[in-house]
Amino acid sequence: MKRVFFIGCLLCSIISLAQFNESAPWMANLKDSKTVSAKGAEQRFSLNEISDAFHQYWKGRDSLAKGSGFKPYMRWENYWKHFADQNGYIPTSKQPWKEVQNLNAEVNPVSSWTALGPFSSGTMAIGQPGAGRINAVAVDPNNENVWYAGAPAGGLWKSTDAGNTWANIFDNFAQIGVSGIAIDPNDSNTIYISTGDDDAFDSYSIGVFKSTDGGQNWNPTGLNAEISDFSWSMNEIFIDPTNSNIIWVATNKGLYKSTDAGTTWTMTLPAPAIVKDFRLKPGD
Repeated sequence: MKRVFFIGCLLCSIISLAQFNESAPWMANLKDSKTVSAKGAEQRFSLNEISDAFHQYWKGRDSLAKGSGFKPYMRWENYWKHFADQNGYIPTSKQPWKEVQNLNAEVNPVSSWTALGPFSSGTMAIGQPGAGRINAVAVDPNNENVWYAGAPAGGLWKSTDAGNTWANIFDNFAQIGVSGIAIDPNDSNTIYISTGDDDAFDSYSIGVFKSTDGGQNWNPTGLNAEISDFSWSMNEIFIDPTNSNIIWVATNKGLYKSTDAGTTWTMTLPAPAIVKDFRLKPGD
């Protein structure tokens, strides 16, 4: 049977996620400044190059205009400048993943930490200061009391009492952002997550991870940080309700599909499609 699905995507040149908002107007002057290598590698720009292009674009423009994109970029630059290497490049997703593989993830047994607060963020007219963002929420289709929530830079959280209490279940990884959650309707212990922040790029993706024990343990799937030297952004992820071996995930490098429960993946909608959202049509 032919599968039918709807997607929302942006078509543009492939640029590393490290450039914040790949389709931003200030990136236009950079796209042609570097050529793609003979091996077809993606263009990469240093933080200084991106910053120069950004500030050049804003000369004579109103940076205070609401929704202009000025403040989100400045927040992004201020965050990522602390991670740039000696040449001004932001690490790719593969680099921190490699580093964490060389470390012992066990907590120091002699350490002793106590939370000091503040524990109440308060409220303001524009929102809740100090409260983190949530990118994805999923409810176990077989147990309405089991909820999962993915934070863009704060891990994956699980509640077994319909949201009254929560536990972090994805804390000891190279990158703990989560933007997509899929629970197998035929086996609630099997969960897939797409990692990274698909919104403000507070963190980038290290691939799709899978748990077969309700989130207690996680392993990378065939779509992981090892397969690319460049930064990923991953978004929605869905399991075919009629076949648990079929998984779909949206990325900044196209739409990917697995037919073997995440072991291998095929790009079904290739770059330069940047897929932000998609849905499977019910019944088809």
